[in-house]
Amino acid sequence: MDQQKEFEIDYQFNGERRSFTHQAAHLCESDALHIATLHAGVVSAQANIAAGPVRLALQQAEGLGITQVLWKRSR
Repeated sequence: MDQQKEFEIDYQFNGERRSFTHQAAHLCESDALHIATLHAGVVSAQANIAAGPVRLALQQAEGLGITQVLWKRSR
């Protein structure tokens, strides 16, 4: 079983800076995009933008107002 790690995710939603922490065994760019859209409340858990290529996920997130998604491991 993978050990959970804490990640800090920062993003802009319609130009407003937002930040939160998320626990996962690992995180990649498309996962961070998907989690940011969930945090902003613009998609449901079933509408996973991370399912396709990262370039498409970026376009979909931007279309929903999510930009400048950055993440790092908190600890």
